[in-house]
Amino acid sequence: MYSLFTNHLLPLALIGAAFVLRMSMMSSRVESAYRELSRVNLSEIADGAYRGEFGDFLVAVQLEVVVREGRIQAIEILHQESGSGYEARETIDRILAAQTARVKTVSGATGSSKAIMAAVYRALSTSGRLK
Repeated sequence: MYSLFTNHLLPLALIGAAFVLRMSMMSSRVESAYRELSRVNLSEIADGAYRGEFGDFLVAVQLEVVVREGRIQAIEILHQESGSGYEARETIDRILAAQTARVKTVSGATGSSKAIMAAVYRALSTSGRLK
């Protein structure tokens, strides 16, 4: 019995514990990025396309934000990693409607929603302007 535990169950338990710890760290980082979101004065941003990204462990997104005449005109997701069904693409419609990166999260896809919001905010606040 001891051999079964040390050879099979103990390694599985350690892997499970490491996964839970990593998920907790990811959740903390996503939440921290979300708390940093503030309103960006779009009238101060030159017309153009801006690239932003955010990622940690199981959620990651790279996107492009197009600003014209002081408004977010379009957001295109260039690459996204999340579980199937958790992409939270509805977040883009919410951002476009509100004209701000911080909007209500998509139910069932909170981490992905917050990752998209953080990437949009980073695009607009760090001058990730493309040529």
